[in-house]
Amino acid sequence: MKAWANIDTPLKTYTVHLDHEKCPYVVEMKQKTAQGWKKQQGTGGWKSFRSKEEALDIYDISYKGKFEQIECGHCK
Repeated sequence: MKAWANIDTPLKTYTVHLDHEKCPYVVEMKQKTAQGWKKQQGTGGWKSFRSKEEALDIYDISYKGKFEQIECGHCK
């Protein structure tokens, strides 16, 4: 199942959401590529992944120890 991560740089959080109708945060979500990922790094943004496992792997590689990892309460 596809997953989304909301990477919030000011709050230092990495929130994982599953792409299904239970989660109001990802209904009809699309990654905003017009702004570009490098520009989003100042405030953060949304990033799509093929699965929850992939999103958590990227957290472990790039954000662990720097950001708090959160799982969306609506997706559980």
